[in-house]
Amino acid sequence: MRTRWFRRPRHARPKNFWRRLGRLAKLLYVRVVRVNASPHQVAAGVAVGVWLGVFPTFGLAGPAAYVLAWIFRFNKAGALAGAAIMNPLTSPVFWAASAMLGAAFTGTDWRAVYGLVRDEKYVWALSKTTYAYFLGNLIIATAAAALCYAGAFAAVRAREKRRRAKRERAAALLPPGS
Repeated sequence: MRTRWFRRPRHARPKNFWRRLGRLAKLLYVRVVRVNASPHQVAAGVAVGVWLGVFPTFGLAGPAAYVLAWIFRFNKAGALAGAAIMNPLTSPVFWAASAMLGAAFTGTDWRAVYGLVRDEKYVWALSKTTYAYFLGNLIIATAAAALCYAGAFAAVRAREKRRRAKRERAAALLPPGS
């Protein structure tokens, strides 16, 4: 192995963390979209992951999505990618939307429901506001899973169509009889 005669200073080196994170995201994309599974299997894996990611599973969305994808023979990488929808950036959005929607259905004040969720007291308090939050979250999780199923299905189907067209073009270039 050759060594460099000049070593860059530490502050000028690229950040390995971001490079690795980008590689991981690309690998996950490749495992989801370029898989040799049917579009339904991939989209169903993503939908299961999104549903479990949005629904309050208290940190168990990833493992639960993987197990359910394994049981039902869905795409496991898609399930894990879907479960990653709930992260520190998106959590407040889903919490607020769930509180507002659930409060609208049950007739409670959405600020009380959101305050209960924000303070993480909904786990122990089985009240009308807790039911409102879970009802709203059930609706939001189902809608998000349905939208992600449709999007993943369309993406995988388009990828397959491009691959098929590429194979047909390559086959047309071959001489007859080969």
